[in-house]
Amino acid sequence: MDQEARFQQSPRNGEQRGTSGLPGPLRRFADRLDEVRSADIVPMDQVGQVLVELAADEGFFGPLIAQLPSGSPGSRWLIRPERGPRLVLVHRPEAVMGYTHSHRCWVGHRPVRGVETHQKWDAVRHADGRAELSLADERALIPGDVATLVPPRDVHNHGHVAGSGPSPYSLILLGDDMLLFDREEYDPERGTWRALAPGNPGRDNRLPARLAPEPVALTRSRSD
Repeated sequence: MDQEARFQQSPRNGEQRGTSGLPGPLRRFADRLDEVRSADIVPMDQVGQVLVELAADEGFFGPLIAQLPSGSPGSRWLIRPERGPRLVLVHRPEAVMGYTHSHRCWVGHRPVRGVETHQKWDAVRHADGRAELSLADERALIPGDVATLVPPRDVHNHGHVAGSGPSPYSLILLGDDMLLFDREEYDPERGTWRALAPGNPGRDNRLPARLAPEPVALTRSRSD
């Protein structure tokens, strides 16, 4: 991971309200994250290592995971300032994959438990809504692994693939509030894209294949 992310100046975690009241592991994580950040560059290899260190704390995350429903998607914000880096714990159940999207800010993913499939895409958009998408990288992340992305090459999706292992509980670290930016959402199967205006979170989870709705046959009423 030799990526470096350049970004506009945003408050450091230590300067944001509520950080001093965080649980010990999160407070130490926020302090370590501040240490590796500079005024205009984020060394993503170091960010990834800080995320790996936090996720290894099973004693801290075990009770949090137990509070999330195992059979349905769920999430819990752990650090969520007005601006700057924020951290969320996300669960996607068996065979549920997120929609393909961009963030327009740097991001790191690290599973705490289970296996998370992470797919990175090269995307070319056209004004008529068509998109040329090619899979640039696909990884089955297990605890200890981390994936990082920086814009503009941040088009990705993540979740669970049936048969890959236990469904994942993962940490997602965002460099800023992605809802402040113009973003995009993609459908690799249809080869399309749509714009996401600031404030639009986009669609969340794709239905697992086994729960996909059956096609509805249209019938015409007889008039004779």
